[in-house]
Amino acid sequence: MKQSNSSSTALAVSASAAVAAAAALLYTRRQFKKQEAIISKLEETRQAERKGRIRAEMKLRTHLKSQEINKAADTADQGDISTNEHNDLQLQCIGKIVSPYTKRMGTPRQGALVPTGKGYIQLEIPIECVEGLELYSHAWVLFSFHANTDMPTAKADARGFKNLSKTKIRPPRGNGIKVGMLATRSPHRPNNIGLSLVKIVSVDKKGKRLHIAALDLVNGTPVYDVKPVVPWDEPGHFDGEKLKVPTWVSQDDELKSVAFSPSAREQMVKLVKDGKLAPVYSKKTGLDDAIKTIQEVLAQDPRASNTNTNKRGSESANKVYSILFASIEVQFRVDGDGVVVSEVMDADLSKAEIVDGIPVLGS
Repeated sequence: MKQSNSSSTALAVSASAAVAAAAALLYTRRQFKKQEAIISKLEETRQAERKGRIRAEMKLRTHLKSQEINKAADTADQGDISTNEHNDLQLQCIGKIVSPYTKRMGTPRQGALVPTGKGYIQLEIPIECVEGLELYSHAWVLFSFHANTDMPTAKADARGFKNLSKTKIRPPRGNGIKVGMLATRSPHRPNNIGLSLVKIVSVDKKGKRLHIAALDLVNGTPVYDVKPVVPWDEPGHFDGEKLKVPTWVSQDDELKSVAFSPSAREQMVKLVKDGKLAPVYSKKTGLDDAIKTIQEVLAQDPRASNTNTNKRGSESANKVYSILFASIEVQFRVDGDGVVVSEVMDADLSKAEIVDGIPVLGS
């Protein structure tokens, strides 16, 4: 009898322990799911705040630039040149870039990396200024990094520079190293002036257009000067000395393959026929050129490189990224050393707010 009571007690204790363990496990799982939901919500809030901050900075930058232009014009009207003790220079725009690179993300970091990319400079000066330029193969384009978003928040130093709060930066492909801003091709510089090497395709006198290829310029970029490239521009032309660059610049990190899914290719056919890639890519002959350029762009892995989740070269087969190309949205996945374009759709930029020629999508 006593043995029976002991067995019953042991069974009861075991059952109670099992129930308690199950309850604890259930509680832990609920808490875990609750924490997951909180983290997911916080991440959504962070992303929304970041997008809102960037959008606000773009709008503020536009107003500040207008204010600076008006101030400069007022100074010029007064004929006040005696205060220009630092030899500051006011430039006049001679034209604007028309390219399929709608935003900074998706624009090649160097034009030569996407040789099939094409566009043109819509000139605002007499076409006679570029007569004879078609006899050269390449040209230097002096332009402004008009899409920078850090200008409004930067504080001016005693000299008046607004972009010197950080004199060193981490290059996107530098694996975390810090170098001086002038030792990089970063758009964030003491003066937001850029110099780009492009291939000359043709001069359209009637349309006042200089057609170029292998460009790395965002659509709407202001152009201030164009100079032909001559043999003496090439390093080593006289002494045979080879061009020297750091290893983080010369490393080859191009993704090995870029493929369009069957449905994405079908979507591209329709979008080109509907003129969604005009004026750079025509309805009749633009399909193959556009696909080739998109492949070259994606091979350079345009994902953001300054976050833990989007690091270039990281594997993220289930995560979908997107870039704007002309007026279409290209969605893609990166799996190992390859890219798959999963979907291509009309971005409907008519609903976007345009700031400095850059569309701002979303609420």
